[in-house]
Amino acid sequence: MLTAMQVQEKADEIRMNGYALLPNVFSAEQIATILARFDVLLEEKRAKEPTNRGANRFQMHLPFEPPFADALLYENPDVLAITENLFGPDQILTYFASDTPFPGSSYQAVHLDCRLPFPEAPFGVPVYSVVLNMPLVDFTEENGPLELWPGGTHMIAQPKDLERLAAQMPSVRLLPKAGDLLLRDARVWHRGTPSNGSRSRPNLALVYSRGWFRFEGQPYRMKIPRATFAAFSPRMKAICRYCAILEADGCISDVTL
Repeated sequence: MLTAMQVQEKADEIRMNGYALLPNVFSAEQIATILARFDVLLEEKRAKEPTNRGANRFQMHLPFEPPFADALLYENPDVLAITENLFGPDQILTYFASDTPFPGSSYQAVHLDCRLPFPEAPFGVPVYSVVLNMPLVDFTEENGPLELWPGGTHMIAQPKDLERLAAQMPSVRLLPKAGDLLLRDARVWHRGTPSNGSRSRPNLALVYSRGWFRFEGQPYRMKIPRATFAAFSPRMKAICRYCAILEADGCISDVTL
């Protein structure tokens, strides 16, 4: 558990640099269990569908079930303390998916992960959406690490011609280890880089936001089995209030609190 001072420091890192790292949250055994199941699901998807995030790169939504739906991930006390410091008590969780490059993947375009609510403003607004990333293997220079443009790109209210501007600005290639958690402002400019590794490089993603912010489109709506939702704490039920309930018969319904 982080101290109150450490929570403040991590939140301020996100405010200022656009990201912060929480090391060694999951054990090697936990990661191995998650990775084994993830690889099976991704290979099934890969056999049936074309790549959907560029050459040899897949985005895949995840079922809200073990081993993925681990409270240490979605209800991590340190993560929620940091996001509450950033957002206040009214926050929501709406997205549970992954991004995975395979060997032979190429550069993604430089991009943001969310829309801007006030694009007409001269400056950006305080943090309103944070992506939580969980690597399932160590990121290396060879396996397509995430490249970020930190230190201010998340505060540009009207980003234009990102590729040209990014080429003139300093970037970092993050190399978190399997079991670390990465928190980043969803507006930070970033891209996936080419992978020349020996296997895929899976990276899970959840998105926490202020209560008023929404991702557009039903495909991004998390689907939580009813029995799982019923067992949530009152706080977690409120955080997941805009998710969908997956009924036993496969039907989808809205959350009621």
